[in-house]
Amino acid sequence: MSTGDRSTLVLKIMSWILVTGFLLWAVGCAPAQKPELGQFQGQADVGLVKLPGSASYDPKNQEYIIHGSGENMWFDRDEFHLVYKRTSGDFILQTRAHFLGEGVNPHRKLGWIIRTDLDSSAAYVDAAVHGSGLTSLQYRRTRGGDTEEMQSGVTAPEIIRLARQGDTYIMSAGDDRDSLVSDTLRDIQLGDTVYVGLFVCSHDENVEETAVFREVRIMPAGPGN
Repeated sequence: MSTGDRSTLVLKIMSWILVTGFLLWAVGCAPAQKPELGQFQGQADVGLVKLPGSASYDPKNQEYIIHGSGENMWFDRDEFHLVYKRTSGDFILQTRAHFLGEGVNPHRKLGWIIRTDLDSSAAYVDAAVHGSGLTSLQYRRTRGGDTEEMQSGVTAPEIIRLARQGDTYIMSAGDDRDSLVSDTLRDIQLGDTVYVGLFVCSHDENVEETAVFREVRIMPAGPGN
């Protein structure tokens, strides 16, 4: 091999090494891909939870699986895991949901929530189903205020719906759409743009609970909904 041929070969090898090294560096520096959350924009632990929660979305089965801990969602502060999106105007939230396993605390909660922000003391309205089956429309009128409650006559519903019409909030619950029972809460001012999402709270800071949400719908309020 001539000197010129050797020089050309060396240059090709060096170029290949440089290109390969750059590609490996670029891959290593690329941001980690965020987990798929379907209709939602993000997830977060609200409050100072002891056990970090998580959520995932199965597009094949169209299911959300949420793991959450948290001491409670009551009084003037909350601790739970949330998948959320920002939205405004009037809307209807609907899902079928259930806990996995027997659970530890009968007051573990799952459901829909509408909040002004992700601070633990934010004003909010939620449709909560407890591990005991108790179903309630819970709300905090002002930041840092005490949580209030309107209990439903329905126990352990499969369908949970929460609708907003201006400053009015309507929780509907039941085992099928033809037998939903509604409770109405008026004059709760959360502002036009809010966080809406699905939540899980274990009601025990040392325990993580898991819930499955199916047929999740976030719909604009209107005729036929």
